[in-house]
Parts: sequence; structure tokens; C-alpha cells
Amino acid sequence: MSTLSIAIDEKMRLVTAVLAASDWPLEEQKQLTHALHPHAKQVRQFVQPFGSHPAVNGTNEALLNGVELADLFSAALRCAWPELAPQEALPRVLKIKDWLQSLAGFATQTAVATQFWPRHTAVWQEAQAALEQIFGRGNLLAALGQLGEVADTAVSLMPNLVFPMLTPVVATQAGGLTLLLPPPKAVGESPPWPFDEDPGWVVATVVEQLLPHLLATDLAQLSADQHPSATYLAAAHCLAALLDDFEAQAYLLRAKKEHNLPQLPALFAQLQDEVVGGNGRALATILQN
Repeated sequence: MSTLSIAIDEKMRLVTAVLAASDWPLEEQKQLTHALHPHAKQVRQFVQPFGSHPAVNGTNEALLNGVELADLFSAALRCAWPELAPQEALPRVLKIKDWLQSLAGFATQTAVATQFWPRHTAVWQEAQAALEQIFGRGNLLAALGQLGEVADTAVSLMPNLVFPMLTPVVATQAGGLTLLLPPPKAVGESPPWPFDEDPGWVVATVVEQLLPHLLATDLAQLSADQHPSATYLAAAHCLAALLDDFEAQAYLLRAKKEHNLPQLPALFAQLQDEVVGGNGRALATILQN
């Protein structure tokens, strides 16, 4: 049975600190100019003296060679804390074991987990509490279960106040996954909003990221062209379940316009009918018709 929790994972947080010392923040600004979370600035300042550490150099090399952030976070997630000894098969990335050893060295030499994070507990607790409040309004996994067969996976949501700032990352391990979620990007050059300032964005983004992992069996029945519609419909359904119909309809309207999918509202009405009728394969059913 799938479970959902909101938690701070020290291994994931360590990787965000290494990213803060790496070339990633500059590359991210090249993607899209944006203001940083104040805490991300504090982390960057703290790790600045370690910009030439082997863990940082290894991260820069990996990113330069096209390694995905998800692989780096997944590698760390599959290790024991704090020694970062692998507990299961690692992503197939060159030098990944060497990088993990250097990651453990980074944690020791910077003392980020023992000296820095404890001084900033409040900002992390506030972010975690905001996510707990949002997802305490309803059962996200149960809502997804109304659409199809939810994979038996332990899901952990972690607020990410450091890096990456623009995109969520899903790290995987045997029987579980961790979604690192940055706060909502603000308009213009303002720092990111707190999570509870835009719960609709939070719920929709989490569904968009988790759907390929949690409803993989049902998505496999659809063509690649149908996957975007499936994602938007699932997100709208969960918005209605956890928040309200207004959030669901507003999200559908944006998706319809931004992605040129005029059929979305009619499909969503069909989806609701399938759910009310108790069809456990509601999402695949309406898109296969």
C-alpha cells in the first residue's frame, strides 16, 4: 500500500548544499533569471569556501557530461546516513561511488549537517508545516487511486529551499521515492513565495511529478501524445479533491490555453462521471475512447 509523508531527508539536503557550491546556480540563472530564496543565499555563502572540494568538482563534471540531477539525488537517497554507504544498486553513472565518498567528505569537512542546518531549523520547519497543512486537506494517493492503479510506493515530499530552485526533482530508491519541491516562483524578481501562498500550484506540481511513477501501469496503456492530457486531468482531479472545484477549473483553463488542448474541459467532465460511477480505470478509460 502506498504511503505519503512530508519529511526532510539529510542526504537530499546535503546534495542541495553541494549544488550551491557548484556551477549549478549560475547555469540555473542562464535558464531563467530569478530571485533566490533567502535561505539559498545563506547556504551559498556558507559553502563558498568549498568550491574546489572533490564533491563539487565531481558534481560539475557530472552535470557537464549530461548527468541528470535525479540520478545524483537518487544515488544519495540509496545510501545510509551519515556515512553514505550504498544500500542498493546505484544509478548507472560513471564514478558515482567515488562521488558518494566525496559527498560524505563534504558533509564532514563543512559540518553543514551538524553546525549549519541546526541554526536554520525554523525555516525548514515552516516549509514542512506548510506542505503538511496543504496535503492534510485530503488524501492525495486516494484521489489518484480513483483514476487508476497506484503503484505500491512510499512517497516522501521534501521542501527544497536551496537548489535546484526552478524545477522539482524525483529521487528514487527500492520501494520508494522522494520528491524535492522548490517553493512557487514569484512574479518578476521577487523571492519565491511560501508554499502556503499558492496551494493550487503545490498540489498540481506534485501530481505532475508523481503521476509517471504512481500511475505507470495506466499510462502505459496510452500513447505518448495522450500523456500530457492524462497529467492535466489527474492534477485537476486532485485539486478538486484536496482544495476545491474553482482551483481545478482554473488549472484546466490555463492548461487548455497554454497547451492548445480544447478538449480538456469535456474530458474532465467525463472523468468525473467515471469516478462517480466507480470505474477504477477512469483515466485510461476516457482517453482510450
